[in-house]
Amino acid sequence: MRHPDNAQVLDTLGTLATALGQARTLAPVWEAADTALQALYGHQLFTILSFNAEARLLQRLYSSRPDINPVGGIKRVTSSPWVDRVLVQGAGYTGSSPADLASVFSDHALLTGHRLGSVLNVSVWSGGVVVGSLNLLDGASHYDTAALAPARVVAQLLAPALTEAALSLDARLPPGVALESV
Repeated sequence: MRHPDNAQVLDTLGTLATALGQARTLAPVWEAADTALQALYGHQLFTILSFNAEARLLQRLYSSRPDINPVGGIKRVTSSPWVDRVLVQGAGYTGSSPADLASVFSDHALLTGHRLGSVLNVSVWSGGVVVGSLNLLDGASHYDTAALAPARVVAQLLAPALTEAALSLDARLPPGVALESV
């Protein structure tokens, strides 16, 4: 786990803010967030999920490893402690071990098969509701000592982009499509 000093954190956040302001499309926004979170925390896998609370759907907008988690994947959101914590309360989640991943992710075997054993989920808020999450995964115990404040700042810097990219059910989800549940 990286432990950047305050100057490094501010420099990374400043670079991210500049990149976000200059981006004309969403792809460079997601890539800039990936770069910033890699510098702040390190990760083997980083994904960005958009959450549509009304439709109870999650969509993967970005993945640093599309071979593990491809962009565009949509999951139906069910009731679970993870959903309540991350998507309803907006509190985020830190898992330290493969057992923690198994307790919250249906695709835990895929993740642990790639030697991913810890997770940092950061909720993204906009207009008083959670609109998505940033998800960093790495080896076991990687995020145990992570300072969460910089990740929360990154999440909120991305809130306008996540709102822009929010699910449009009519355009993206054909009727009758079977979805995996979270």
